[in-house]
Amino acid sequence: MIEAISLSAAPLGEQLVLVRADGSPELCRRLAALGIRRGAQLSLVNRTSGGGRVVNVAGSRIALDPSMLQRLFVEVGAR
Repeated sequence: MIEAISLSAAPLGEQLVLVRADGSPELCRRLAALGIRRGAQLSLVNRTSGGGRVVNVAGSRIALDPSMLQRLFVEVGAR
């Protein structure tokens, strides 16, 4: 069984699968509208100043701040 890690600890350039998003229902709906939903395949493209990351999901690149990265949990190399 593969263990989920927070997106902040995930390696750059690896194929990732989102397994859990912690937060309010409003936050989860907003993330889903951006394509960041359970089961979505994504990868971290690069780091931003201030500790954020740029995520590639469904052909779009989205910048996430460090607090958001702590709320998203992924499996590395799954599926």
